Amino acid sequence: MDGLAQAHQGCAPHVVSIDWPLWADGGMGVDAATASLLQRHQDMSPLQSALAWRLLEAALAAHQPQVLVASGEPTALRARFLVAPSSETGARPAQARLPGVSELQPAELRTRVERRLAALVADATGFPADAVEVREPLENFGLDSLMVTVLNAALGDVFGAISKTLLYDFTTLRELAEHFCARHAEACQRWCAFASDTGQSALTSGGLLPTALAAAVAPARSSRARPALVSRTRMRTIEGATREPIAIIGLDGRYPQAPDLAAFWDNLSRGRDGVGTVPTERWDVARHHEPDVERAIAGGRHYTAAGAFLEGFADFDPLFFNIAPRDAFDMNPHERLFLQSCWGAMEDAGYTRGRFARAHGGRVGVFAGITKTGYELHGAALWARGAHSYPHTSFSSVANRVSYLLNLNGPSLPVDTMCSSSLTAVHEACEHLLRDECELAFAGGVNLYLHPLNYVTLCAQRMLAPSGRCRSFAAAGDGFVPGEGVGTVLLKRLSAAQRDGDPIHAVIRGSAINHGGKTNGYTVPSPAAQAQLIRAALRCAGLSARAVSYIEAHGTGTRLGDPIEIDGLTQAFRDDTADNGFCAIGSLKSNLGHLEAAAGIAGLTKVVLQLRHGLLAPTLHAETSNPNIDFDASPFVLQHALSPWPRPQLADGSEGRRIAGVSSYGAGGSNAHVILEEAPPELPATTRAGPHLIVLSARTADRLAACAQRLLPALDAFDDTDLADIAYTLQIGREAMPERVALAVSGVGELRAALQTIAAGETPSGARRGHSKQHRDLATLLDGDDDLHALIGTWIARGKVEKV
Repeated sequence: MDGLAQAHQGCAPHVVSIDWPLWADGGMGVDAATASLLQRHQDMSPLQSALAWRLLEAALAAHQPQVLVASGEPTALRARFLVAPSSETGARPAQARLPGVSELQPAELRTRVERRLAALVADATGFPADAVEVREPLENFGLDSLMVTVLNAALGDVFGAISKTLLYDFTTLRELAEHFCARHAEACQRWCAFASDTGQSALTSGGLLPTALAAAVAPARSSRARPALVSRTRMRTIEGATREPIAIIGLDGRYPQAPDLAAFWDNLSRGRDGVGTVPTERWDVARHHEPDVERAIAGGRHYTAAGAFLEGFADFDPLFFNIAPRDAFDMNPHERLFLQSCWGAMEDAGYTRGRFARAHGGRVGVFAGITKTGYELHGAALWARGAHSYPHTSFSSVANRVSYLLNLNGPSLPVDTMCSSSLTAVHEACEHLLRDECELAFAGGVNLYLHPLNYVTLCAQRMLAPSGRCRSFAAAGDGFVPGEGVGTVLLKRLSAAQRDGDPIHAVIRGSAINHGGKTNGYTVPSPAAQAQLIRAALRCAGLSARAVSYIEAHGTGTRLGDPIEIDGLTQAFRDDTADNGFCAIGSLKSNLGHLEAAAGIAGLTKVVLQLRHGLLAPTLHAETSNPNIDFDASPFVLQHALSPWPRPQLADGSEGRRIAGVSSYGAGGSNAHVILEEAPPELPATTRAGPHLIVLSARTADRLAACAQRLLPALDAFDDTDLADIAYTLQIGREAMPERVALAVSGVGELRAALQTIAAGETPSGARRGHSKQHRDLATLLDGDDDLHALIGTWIARGKVEKV
C-alpha cells in the first residue's frame, strides 16, 4: 500500500507529504492511491501558489481519504497532511481533537500564531523570516494589493470566511494575532497545536496550511469577524442628539454637463455618464498622453485622457463683482467659480448682501474646500511670450474673496483635507454655527484640472483608472477618473431658519471628522477609523443606524478601497442592528468621476436632490459587484436603477422622514461623514389675492433679458397660489441693480407672458421700466420723507401696486 493509505493502519496520527499536479480550470476527485502516484517531489513555496489553494478542496475521510485535483495544465504543488487514525465506526467526529495534541495556553498560542503569521508575510513579501518582526508596522514590509490578496487566501484556508480588509484593520502582526486568538481560538489551536511527543511542531514552521488539512480537521467556518480592538472603543448605545440640527437654506452647484442643479438631477435620474476626454482648450493631449501605463509613468506623461470637465469653466463677469478684468485674469479659476457659486447659494436662499448686514450684522462665515493647484504653472509660458500676467493660486483667497465682496464678518477659512475637503468644510461650518461664531455660513468646494501636471502626478501614483471609467463597488474597478465641479450650501441653525421663514432644502442632523492615524500606508484607509467616524456622526444626530436608508459612499472604484469602506460601514451599523439589506448605497463617482475637493459637496447635493424628489438615482458601471464585498451579509444594497425612496413606517402607523449618510475620505487619512434628514413639512401657504408686484433688475439691459429667460423654466414648478411668494422673493431676496423693470400680475400665466416679452428685449404692456440713475432727486425725496413712506405703505396694503 502507498504511504498515505498506510497511515490509516496505525493508532497515532502521521504526517504525510504529497506533491501533485494542480490544474486551474476545473476539478475532479481521485482517491489517495491515485494521488500518491502523482508525486513529483518538487519543493515549491506554498505562497507561490497560494491563489491556487483556493481552487483546492479536500476531504480526508477515515478509511478512504480523497483529495480534489483539477484538470488542465499541471503545476507542482506540495501539501503536508496530518492523517488521523480511523475510529471503530469508520468515521471521526468533525470537531474531535486529535490524539497526542494538548491545548496550548493563551500566551504560547499567541506566540505560535505570531510565528505563523510572520512566516506567511515572509513568503509573500520575500523578506527573510527572521526579519519579520511582529511588532513592526505592516507598512514597513511593502504590502501591496496583490500581496494582501495572497495573504487573504492563505488566512482564509485557516480561519474560513475572513474579511478581505482584515490586514487594513491592524497595523502590526501582533495586533492581528491577538485578533485571531480572541475571535478564532479553536482555529488557532488547530493551526498551531499539532505537536509530536517531543513537543516539536509536526508541520513546517513556515508556509501555508493547505486546504486539505483544514478539511481533515473540519474547522468551523466563522462568520465575517470585526476587529476586537474596535469594539472596545465604539459606542454601544445611542444617546439623545447632542446638538441642534443645521438647516440647508441655500444650494448651488455646477457639474459636468450640468450648468445648474435642475440639469444635474436630470442627468443623475437618467443614469447619464458625464465622463469624456480632456478638452483641447485645457492642454495638448497628444503631447502628454501615453496609453501604456509603464511607459507613461517612466516618461512623465498621463496614461489616461478620461475625465469629466466643466464647460465654460473660465467664464466670468468681473465687472459684476467690481473686479478689474486684469486682476480677474490672474485670479485662479477655482476662486472665480467658488465666488459665483456662493452668490448662487445666496440667491437660492433669498438673501442679499444688504440682508446679511441688516438682519445678521454680517455674521456670516465662509468655508471653502480646495486642494488643487496648477494655474500658476502657466505663468512661465506667458512670460516667455512677453505677457505681463501673473496667474497665481491662493487657497486663503478662495474664501476671503467671498467674505470681502459680500461684506461678511464671520470666519473665512480654506479647507484642504484632500478628497474630503468640501464635506469637512460643511462640518466646520456647522461647528462654527453651533459655537455662535456666525449666524449663517457658506460651505462647499471647487475642483478643476488646469494643467497637465495634475494628471501626470495622479498617474505617477497609479491612482487613475486605465479603463477610463470609475466603477464604484464593481468587480472591474481599477481606480478613479478625474472630475470637476463646484458646489455650495448656505447653512443656518434650524430654529433660526424656521423663525425667519427661510426655505429649507434638508437638515444636517449630525456630522463628524477624524483621521485614520497610522495605517499600513499613507494612502491606505482604516476601516476601524471609518467605523468610529460614522458612529460619532450617528451619536451626534441621536440616531440609530437602523434609521438610515441611504448612504452616499465615497466609492472610489478600487478593488480593495471599496471593500474597506463597506467593512467600516458594516462595523458602524452592526452596533445597532444585525439586519441585512435595508440600506441602499451608491456613489456619484460612477457618473462624474472623483471631484476631489468638491466630491463631498457633490455627494451631499445629490442626496438633497434625492430627498426632494423622493427617488434614488442609479450607480453606474457596477453590474457585477466587487467579489471582495459580500453585500448579502451587510446592511447595504447597491443602487442599480432609479427607484422610489420610501419613507420609514413608524410604530404608530405614520411616516417618518428619510435619513441618509454622506461619506468623504481623504487620501491622507482625513475622513468626514454627514447625516442628512429631509426637510420638515412646510407651513401651509397663505394665499393673498393679487395683483402682485414683480420686480426684476440687472446690470445691463441685455442681462435683464437673460434674467427673465432664466426665470421662465422655474415657473413650471409653481401655480397661482405661489405668486405672493415669488413676488416676495424677487422684492426682498435679490440684489437691486441699475437696469430695472416692474409689473403687476394676478397669475403665473400672466407672469409667464410678461417674462417672454422681457426676454425678447421688449417692455410688456403696463410694466414700468427704467434705470436707477434716472430720477435721483425723486428717490432722495422718497427716502427721507416718512409721510411718503406711510402713503406707499397704504397703497401696498390696499393692493394699489400699479401706483407703487
